[in-house]
Amino acid sequence: MAPSTSQVFGKMTVVFRAIGILLLGFQFSRSEFFDPCPHHNGFTEEQADALFKDWPANLNLASVNRSHKCYVTCILVYYDLVGFSGELSLDKYFDSGVIDEFAFAPTMRRCRDEYKKETDICEHTFGIFNCFRQEKLLNTK
Repeated sequence: MAPSTSQVFGKMTVVFRAIGILLLGFQFSRSEFFDPCPHHNGFTEEQADALFKDWPANLNLASVNRSHKCYVTCILVYYDLVGFSGELSLDKYFDSGVIDEFAFAPTMRRCRDEYKKETDICEHTFGIFNCFRQEKLLNTK
């Protein structure tokens, strides 16, 4: 019996995720390891909510200091949205249905491509997250 279309697409999705994780992991393995979260004290949901709640539209990334970019990176790492090698960890959100993977894929691909050459984990992660947020802000008006 031939596999169903959903089984084929499901297997393809797993393969594409694995390739993406390997490529991002390779990118950051070529750079010096920098731990942007030296204290690992954790974050409260209130801190994360306050940070992301009022995200400005049309944010000029050059105006954001690196320590803030690393702070945002630490929150995303703490909540398992990003790994220390820069890979996105959204599977649990895709699997639970919180994020529609197929609707989100074009934005994810565009944002990752925009920052794929960035070797600094804070710049990379903050840039991708800002790209996601700008897309969300644009589409919720």
